[in-house]
Amino acid sequence: MKNDELRAKLERALSPAVDAAKTARGGGIVIYGAGNTSDLYETAFQAEGIEPVCFIDNAPSKHGIVFHGKPVINIEEARKQCRDRLILVSAGTFPGSESILKSLREKPVEGAVFMTVDEFIFRGHASEILEVFDWLEDDLSKETYVNMLLARMHMEPQRYELTRPDQYFGIPEFTVRSGNEVFVDCGAYVGDSAEQYLNVKDGTFKKIYAFEPDKRNFAAMKARFERLCREWAIAPDRIVPINAGVGEKSVDLILRNSNQETPSLSAGFSTATDQEEGDQIAVVSLDEYFSGQEIGFLKADIESFEFPMLLGAEHVIQRDRPMIAICIYHNPSDMFRIAQKLKALVPEYHLAVRQHKCELSETILYAWQ
Repeated sequence: MKNDELRAKLERALSPAVDAAKTARGGGIVIYGAGNTSDLYETAFQAEGIEPVCFIDNAPSKHGIVFHGKPVINIEEARKQCRDRLILVSAGTFPGSESILKSLREKPVEGAVFMTVDEFIFRGHASEILEVFDWLEDDLSKETYVNMLLARMHMEPQRYELTRPDQYFGIPEFTVRSGNEVFVDCGAYVGDSAEQYLNVKDGTFKKIYAFEPDKRNFAAMKARFERLCREWAIAPDRIVPINAGVGEKSVDLILRNSNQETPSLSAGFSTATDQEEGDQIAVVSLDEYFSGQEIGFLKADIESFEFPMLLGAEHVIQRDRPMIAICIYHNPSDMFRIAQKLKALVPEYHLAVRQHKCELSETILYAWQ
């Protein structure tokens, strides 16, 4: 499909526009889904001024609990309490959202309007999304971007043929070797991306800084780095593991869910003064941490904290203009505002989008000069 046809298709999908901020501030919004997706979408709710009246969830174990400060009710209670409201479906999978939307179509809540969170936000930011489309560097980026937006709005399925391998290194410029390159891995998990970096770069680099807040993930990452230093004959001080998160400013926070039995990929944060279980961790601003150190490659996969990370890295990005591979799939606002932020910081950046799995995750925005 030609780019002008793609753009017209996207424009039709985003019409009619929705004044998201005005509607959200007016109240009356209910979120259907009190789980991991709504945790990730919390930063989008804040960005859009969405403060739900309550949450609906189908899991009996959640009924009657408080989630993000709001009560969780079941659908039968919602049919009584949520009439004439806007219901936004927040589910992390296509089947999950479709199942909820189907149930709302078959047995509606009287007077209620419903759609996915993504559709609501995308239609409220149609002009910004079209601007990002126009910025994208190549045809594959434009087609991938439109396909993912429409998939998230549940208008059409994902296209497997658009997926690509080599996540975080899906653009040729990101595979070029340089002995002076400093790689900053935000959301380093268990060190898998750092190992991938070494393989792609054939062990040619200056230094690696790997930020990971979860203690168990961090311990696994350190063990991996010890092995990698032996296998690649690398001096240990060239790979620096940092048990910290990254954000807009340096602060101590509580990492929620950090003691669960499986390694945490999506633990949330709260302020260290909150009475909440979890490990206290440091969150650092990249501007502060790298005030005296240039960086060349910034990778970020930090579970919906990508945008706050950029706010705390404005000086470093403008100073060093690093290559950036950043996740934009964790919440719908990031599908347009991260590209806008990077272009505002460095107008000369080239932008590309690659999809690295045939699902709603692993959408990566690449930026480089």
